[in-house]
Amino acid sequence: MVERRGCDLNPIDPTLDESRPLLLSFIWPDQSGRFQQFTEVLEVARRVPAQVDRSDAIPWLQTHLAGPCPSVATVVFHSCVMPYLSEEARENMQRIIVQAGQRATGDAPLAWLSMEPGIEQSDVHLTMWPGGERRLIAQSGHHGRDVKVL
Repeated sequence: MVERRGCDLNPIDPTLDESRPLLLSFIWPDQSGRFQQFTEVLEVARRVPAQVDRSDAIPWLQTHLAGPCPSVATVVFHSCVMPYLSEEARENMQRIIVQAGQRATGDAPLAWLSMEPGIEQSDVHLTMWPGGERRLIAQSGHHGRDVKVL
């Protein structure tokens, strides 16, 4: 099965007009460029919607990474999630993804792409299985600004 899917404890559907004011409220008022960018992102979300399940990340990952998907590359992506999780949840999340990676094959690869706070900026790491090599591929300012590809 090929799909775009995610999870959130309290998902907000960006394709609905009634969600727009709430989503706009998360942008600081002095960041006019982000308002324009957000409008463009909403249009993409309407054209290419993704299912967002109401779920905690740990059980969701356990379900969706239970087995490799033949003829499909699975990508796990998250940004600025880890600081909000307990140490136990961070360890569980990493364990689930690494175990799924160990089950990956050339016909059913797994990629783990993360953008999480680094020392001065956000670090973008990519781990690919089979193999399990983790690489720092980019650094970014907060909110995805000033991306430096390494």
